[in-house]
Amino acid sequence: MSNEVYLIGEIRTNNFSDKDLFEKIRSLWGKTNDYTIENDMKYGIYHQYVSNYRGDYILSIPTETPVSNEKLIIPDHEYKVFECLQDEHSIGETWKKIWQLEDEKKLNRNYREKYYPDGKVEIHIAIK
Repeated sequence: MSNEVYLIGEIRTNNFSDKDLFEKIRSLWGKTNDYTIENDMKYGIYHQYVSNYRGDYILSIPTETPVSNEKLIIPDHEYKVFECLQDEHSIGETWKKIWQLEDEKKLNRNYREKYYPDGKVEIHIAIK
């Protein structure tokens, strides 16, 4: 069973060559404040990769509340979950660990972040 969510916004970027990466991501997440979505799950979905995590990709921010007519489908996969704090340092360090595991061929790439209303963050990585 897949999960249907509603798009708030998205950007195309690259973790290693986009000098405006952090500003783009902050601005995109800032759009979530334009909606009065109390106690609603928000997602960071990484997709349409050119290659691996070093290539260009799209980051989409959807929510479970129908805030737009644009829908995304989150496919069902088995995920390895990495919990972290909702701050740039914690999330950044978690991603470094994930990329290392991917380089070691221990993870199959398909990223999804879940942002809980209580501030908890989970990064889900599809596994083989």
